[in-house]
Amino acid sequence: MNKPILNSKQKLTRTNLESLMKMLASKNGVARQKARKLLVDFGKPAVPSLTKALQNSKLYQVRWEAAKALGAIGDIKAIPSLVKALEDKFPDVAWLAAEALRKLKKAAWPVLLRTLIKRGSHSILLRRGAHHVLKNQKENGFNDLLKTLTKALELESLTVQESTTMAAYIILKRMKAKS
Repeated sequence: MNKPILNSKQKLTRTNLESLMKMLASKNGVARQKARKLLVDFGKPAVPSLTKALQNSKLYQVRWEAAKALGAIGDIKAIPSLVKALEDKFPDVAWLAAEALRKLKKAAWPVLLRTLIKRGSHSILLRRGAHHVLKNQKENGFNDLLKTLTKALELESLTVQESTTMAAYIILKRMKAKS
């Protein structure tokens, strides 16, 4: 395969982007790492391709690299894909997605909370990922609910799942009122 001769000061072109995305599937870990670092250097223009890879790639290492790159870039446009990745069958991909969402802090809450309300009672992986994202986050006006929500996410009973939904709903309502 032709390796792109590219550095972070060069413009990201469609051809370069495609080459770098193909490199994420390389069996060579060094090549994957180089491609990821270059994609991170390019920043936001690489986000659509990385989110697509995170959602659609059948290859574990591609999803892993995409999640890691999206976390480093920190673009809010990646939030829906990162929330979906909390349910990845490979725990380290889900963990990287959770870490990326933690870095995005309150910006990640609406999508995460709406997903929890919609699917939280059906997905232990989503609940665990949401717990990882939200634990230890502090935000004036929300700390009481965050504490309730993270405590509820630790447990797995049906009544606790109902309190998860209620706390998530109230946080969203407060966020809307404050904006």
